[in-house]
Amino acid sequence: MLLASESQNSSSKAAQITVAIVFTAYMAVVFGLGLYLFSLLASEMREDIGFGYQMIGLVTASAQVSFLIAAILCSRLVDLFGEGVVIVTAVIFASGLLSAMALAKDVTVMALLITVLGACAAFMVVPTVGVISRIIAFEYRARVNGLLSSGTAYGQLAAGAIAPLLVFEYGWRAVWLSLGLGALILSIFGALALKRLVPDVFTKSHHQKQILKQRYVKITSLFSRTNLTLWALLGASGMACGPWQNYLSTFLSEEFGYSIDIVGGLWSIIGFLGLFSGFVMGSLADRIGIRQALVLSYGLVGLSAFLIVTHDNQTLLYMAAVCFGLAFFAVYGLIPAYISKTVSAKSAIPVFAVANICLGIGTALGNLGAGYSPVLAGSFQQLYFGIMIITCLAAILTLTLPDEHMHSKHDQSDCRVNCD
Repeated sequence: MLLASESQNSSSKAAQITVAIVFTAYMAVVFGLGLYLFSLLASEMREDIGFGYQMIGLVTASAQVSFLIAAILCSRLVDLFGEGVVIVTAVIFASGLLSAMALAKDVTVMALLITVLGACAAFMVVPTVGVISRIIAFEYRARVNGLLSSGTAYGQLAAGAIAPLLVFEYGWRAVWLSLGLGALILSIFGALALKRLVPDVFTKSHHQKQILKQRYVKITSLFSRTNLTLWALLGASGMACGPWQNYLSTFLSEEFGYSIDIVGGLWSIIGFLGLFSGFVMGSLADRIGIRQALVLSYGLVGLSAFLIVTHDNQTLLYMAAVCFGLAFFAVYGLIPAYISKTVSAKSAIPVFAVANICLGIGTALGNLGAGYSPVLAGSFQQLYFGIMIITCLAAILTLTLPDEHMHSKHDQSDCRVNCD
């Protein structure tokens, strides 16, 4: 996703390593230990406080909407305070929100906290692009961005391992409090490390507006058939993958009677595979093509939904977690990879912007609509049948995309011109 020009002065290796490690940890805080933890503990919180399935969808959808709004406002905050201040403030505030969830007495307060947490996630993620373009050497930026995308998996792995232990002994509130305090300590240490080893993170960039002006393109030129297809695919990905995760714990625990220990194990499998699945699928895409790898990823998501619906033993559930873990992080890496290979540097930023909006809208609509599945159909089984249909259609739509190799030579020369 990075199309910014290469920095004139490369930072030290220590500074680059610090940025990579701290930002990955921050991704784990706002996503893995934050937004996804609500889904993991939804069943326990629902039994204690008492709220309907629709509220789960409403809460997760509101977090997606706040993420989109915050992403739009983020550039203005960065102009006023700088990237480092926005990132660190967002993560520390998010840690406080995690701890505050332990004190929530009703679902309204929970919904408000999770909604604000969604905004914090955007305020943390969006400015990292500018920091990486200034701090990380050009030849290392792709791998650093790949490491950051795995941060969510690290958080999910930790949450899946810690939550069952604390829930059995102390209840779901102890999970939020413990992970929130741990995230706060991690956030503060990360901020101190950045301040000491990478002070440039907190330096305002005075070239952002100039760069954006150089990349300005007419809005009408963005609406090509290929771009519309990519946006539709990201929207479909959000509609399928979002509800798959957010309702898995509730579906398995309340309709099949599985304990949080088993459900937490599934989350740990997904998180563990996410540590390297993006890299593996990306390597495969380099060999067989992005479209083929994307079709395979959608097939794995659909297969995971099928296994969940038809399972008659825990082994099939573990197989479903493996399929989803291999595909989930890959889907959100392969589509941006396709865009970077087929869209000119001048058009890439607005194409990515619209793509993220479509992803957020798709996820929000999917989560919101899925909350009515047990009300309308009496079970969450129909939700996972719907996911199978969506992924099948997405795989077919993927095959209509042009071969990315048709654009490779043009895009490489264009990138060299924009990166000089």
